[in-house]
Amino acid sequence: MPKSLYARCIRRWKVEFKGRCDSKYSPYWRKRDLRGYIRECALTTAESMVDRLAYNNAMHDFFAENGDDSGWSPEFSVWYDSGRRKKYLKEALEYLNEEATNDEIDEEIDNELEAWND
Repeated sequence: MPKSLYARCIRRWKVEFKGRCDSKYSPYWRKRDLRGYIRECALTTAESMVDRLAYNNAMHDFFAENGDDSGWSPEFSVWYDSGRRKKYLKEALEYLNEEATNDEIDEEIDNELEAWND
C-alpha cells in the first residue's frame, strides 16, 4: 500500500528543503525547520490538493445536475454544503492517496514556493 498523500507531501517538502536548511547555505533556515514549519507547509499543500480536487468534482456534478457553471455561486454553496462536502473531500483524499504522483506533488510545491516570492 502506498504512503498517504500527507506523508508523501511531507517527504517531498523535506527533500526540497534539505539543502536549504543548512547554515552554510542560508542564515535563516535551520534543520529544526524541517520538523516544524516545513511540515506545516506540507500539510497545507496536501489539504490544498484535496480541496481543489473535491471542488472540481463537485462543480462538475453541480453543472451536470443544474446546468449552471458560473463558479462558486450562492446556489452552488447551498448545494455543496448540504451534506456533500464531506463526501467529495473523502473521495478526493482516497483518490489522491492512490493516484497522486511525486511529480504532481513537486509541481504543487513549486507553485507554493512561487507564491511565497510574489
